[in-house]
Amino acid sequence: MTDATKELTTLSTGISKLESLLEIPNQVKRPPCVILCHPHPRYGGNMFDAVLNQISTYLLSSGIATLRFNQRGVGMSSGESGDGTNELIDTESVVELTSSNPKIDGSRLGIIGYSFGAWMALESAFRTNLIKSLVSIACPQNKFAQYGTVQITQPKLLILGDRDHDFTLGQFKFLANRMSEPKKTEVITGADHFFREHSDLVGDLSCEFIKETL
Repeated sequence: MTDATKELTTLSTGISKLESLLEIPNQVKRPPCVILCHPHPRYGGNMFDAVLNQISTYLLSSGIATLRFNQRGVGMSSGESGDGTNELIDTESVVELTSSNPKIDGSRLGIIGYSFGAWMALESAFRTNLIKSLVSIACPQNKFAQYGTVQITQPKLLILGDRDHDFTLGQFKFLANRMSEPKKTEVITGADHFFREHSDLVGDLSCEFIKETL
């Protein structure tokens, strides 16, 4: 296990107080950092999601810090879960707060989102140039489709399981093809929306992409 310093703190976004966990690998001074966005709170999503746990392990072992946070209404975070509007505001605030943290290199900030969190990641990357690299994992189809007509200029990795219940492979390839460059797609054979037996591969793919682009 990677030797890392863990800081469980509360981030004040202006409209919410969000429980967060910053993990910094001890072998690197002011490392790059990746923000991890969890699945939908209404379906049990939280910052200790199994897929995000695996991704964090890979990143920390590669000398990259991770910042996770519970969205509003989850864990010790204030507020209530909504339609995503306030969650997007909160996520943008988390990006800004993390970029100014003196313990990490704020000029090398990435974001990874899974399911609902992938929407948070894509929209945040669209709204701010503080994010330099992003990974979208199993973004809901109705949200993913929005980004075919806008410019997200950061390098992005788009991951989907070929058995995802929300997204056919054909639809995913069509919509991913419309998205702006630079981009890379990965379809994981045999994986559904939850990646139960494939979280290790998701972690590996995400980490390698971040190392290449951050």
